[in-house]
Amino acid sequence: MSDPAVYCDGRGWACTSVLEATGNERLAAIVGWISEKPLTLAVIVLLAWIANRILRRLIQRSGDRMMVKADQIGDAMPNSFRREESAGRLAARGEAVSTVARSIATAVVVLGASAAILSELGVSLAALLASAGVIGIALGFGAQNLVRDMLAGWFIVVEDRYGVGDNIDAGAPAIGVVERITLRSTRLRDINGIVWHVDNGEVARVGNRTQNWSRAVIDVVVTPQTDVDLACQLLEQVGLEMREDPQWAPHLAEDPPHVLGVYSMDPTGVTLRVHQDTEPSSQFAVEREYRKRVLAQFESAGIVQASVSQLTLRSQPVAQADLHTENPTETSPTRDEPSSRGSTEPT
Repeated sequence: MSDPAVYCDGRGWACTSVLEATGNERLAAIVGWISEKPLTLAVIVLLAWIANRILRRLIQRSGDRMMVKADQIGDAMPNSFRREESAGRLAARGEAVSTVARSIATAVVVLGASAAILSELGVSLAALLASAGVIGIALGFGAQNLVRDMLAGWFIVVEDRYGVGDNIDAGAPAIGVVERITLRSTRLRDINGIVWHVDNGEVARVGNRTQNWSRAVIDVVVTPQTDVDLACQLLEQVGLEMREDPQWAPHLAEDPPHVLGVYSMDPTGVTLRVHQDTEPSSQFAVEREYRKRVLAQFESAGIVQASVSQLTLRSQPVAQADLHTENPTETSPTRDEPSSRGSTEPT
């Protein structure tokens, strides 16, 4: 029998033990080869599988905790608006985040296991890394916008800047309701039915009109002769009546309407403002109903709202007087003298 140390040199760590136990060089060579390559590769694959399972389980638990605690920051959402729709959105967001995180964890584990397998097979990792570096630089220049969009999309989902169904302002003219969100882009539809596709990396700032709760803002312009105190009382009365209406009460927040009073004054009249907090996406319907009821109340109380025609009638004499003052020598054209603004017929 050959010397085990000499015969098993480079034949695997199990060759020496098998040769000493059996004295069979052929069996020792086979077992040594198996222990040197396939068994080692199998161990690498097994460890990678175990690591991937552990990481995915930890990420899943973190996602479940995030779904439970989400949207509780500062108690921003009124209790009356914490409904099943909100819970469904939180669950969808948590599932999306955990899915992406699990995919990233799996990719990292697979890359590590692949590098270990290639190293075990004798492939030079230095050459591979150098080639990957060159390819990475080329892809970095060509796909930098794609990477930027993917990172921006990730933070949009994680931070819950907006979700499907939200009414957002992503920069004019991309203003409307979100229909779909991916890590690459956001699709929304504006009030005219136009679908806008916005790259997530292009969204420098975004305004969400329907996150957690919304606010209906109603401006009413009345004539300067109006009893402002009476008009404000009617504005508040309309809001209280809507709170008693079973059709509209579920859409309103617990706080009563806030009448700001005189918001501004200009030649058109006096602007009165009132706002009412509503559930998400209900502010537009509440504003329309509020204006309709205010119009009926004002008509019953004899309050006249300012109009553009009233402004025009009041301003015309002043404008003509100023015109004659600034141009005292200017005369209007006679019947025989054509006006400079008129058109002449060709001879």
